[in-house]
Amino acid sequence: MLGRKRSGSCIVETAAGLFVLVPVMLVLIDISALVVAQTSNDMLAKQCARAAAEMPSYQGTSAAQNAYANFLDNALVTKSANPQINYPTSDTVTVTTTITCRLPVPVPFGGPSQQIFQAFSTEPVVGQLPTGATGGTGAAGGSGTGGS
Repeated sequence: MLGRKRSGSCIVETAAGLFVLVPVMLVLIDISALVVAQTSNDMLAKQCARAAAEMPSYQGTSAAQNAYANFLDNALVTKSANPQINYPTSDTVTVTTTITCRLPVPVPFGGPSQQIFQAFSTEPVVGQLPTGATGGTGAAGGSGTGGS
């Protein structure tokens, strides 16, 4: 009779342990999804800021929007409206992006099913010549194909 009690207690202990282990695993899945979403948003903001920084300011906005459009939505992450592009000074650009993360295992009974992330990145503008710079080739007189 002692043998039966031990085998039955193992099943009860396993079931009790699973009541704790399964919710912990589901929370870890949500946390990993949130980390992936925030990392993606940081990467997106950085790519948009770099794209805007590589162009003169009048072309930087469209370059950043193109980089933003190239980011594909998926089942986990969805882009919000267009990025906010700001030139606080003439030599820097700041881009703010917003994405929404849908949790794969939302908390039941009124818990959040999605989380909104916002990231910004500031880059120095490198695609614009400083004021007063000459863009010449260094040779006076044009193309250098002369001859008489």
